Amino acid sequence: MKNKIILVGSGYLGGYIINSLLEKNTSCQIFELSRTKKNRPALIKTISMDLDNNPLKLQAFAEGIIIYMAPPSIVSLQDCRVKNFLKNLEEVKTKRFIYISTSGVYGDCNGEKIDEARKVNPDTDRAKRRVSAETQITKYCKQKNISLVILRVPGIYGKGRLPIDKIKSGEPIIKKEDSKITNLIHVEDLARVVIAAVMSKNLSKHEIINISDGSPTSSTDYYEITGMLLGIKITNYITYTEAENIYTKKRLSFLRESRVLNVDKMFKLFPGCIKYTSLEDGIRASL
Repeated sequence: MKNKIILVGSGYLGGYIINSLLEKNTSCQIFELSRTKKNRPALIKTISMDLDNNPLKLQAFAEGIIIYMAPPSIVSLQDCRVKNFLKNLEEVKTKRFIYISTSGVYGDCNGEKIDEARKVNPDTDRAKRRVSAETQITKYCKQKNISLVILRVPGIYGKGRLPIDKIKSGEPIIKKEDSKITNLIHVEDLARVVIAAVMSKNLSKHEIINISDGSPTSSTDYYEITGMLLGIKITNYITYTEAENIYTKKRLSFLRESRVLNVDKMFKLFPGCIKYTSLEDGIRASL
């Protein structure tokens, strides 16, 4: 019997996971669940599904491996969307549940290096909803004796996900001395990690794994490297205080937090998945 892989809430990352699976020529049945039907290769069964509806028809995914990528609902600080999904999954036995979470669950760590044992301390509503989702999924998987992998992912970049328009328009960026340390991951590398989490037989029953390229950086470095590769010199710099009058609250929330993710566990469990340890190489490949 072919393995069934179900991509839930599939979008930007989902497309790369699908492409990687097809390149590997794995003998899997691949299902993609999203609010809008995507234009995918014929081998992929795409299903338009609103995860907030009830009931959801999930019986066909029994004995499958779920990769859950749907963002939390914003109706409260609890992730009601994943709650509804798990309720509808109640009678469907699955092999493994992979949840794409965020490193934002750790909150601001003042630039400290943190591993998976660090207690979550979310600052933003967005991260609080992710903690809610992690808690609900963990409880569900323990009750059902299902293998669980939670991937705590930082900022994702790649083709179509670079700040090219902002740089070309001359939008100001934070001065180096005000720019806090952060973590990034190229979307192709993340897709390889997710597939490794699907295929691996060497994982504990319930795993939490930090994900990044292993090369901490800053938002200013990210913009400057992108500008350099575009042939555009950035000259418009502002302080963080000045940025508070210009940037959106969401963007400021990313810039306010600072941490270095310890990804030793990721490299040990999923060797060979990270191709772009150099941010410059990753950005160049994305242009």
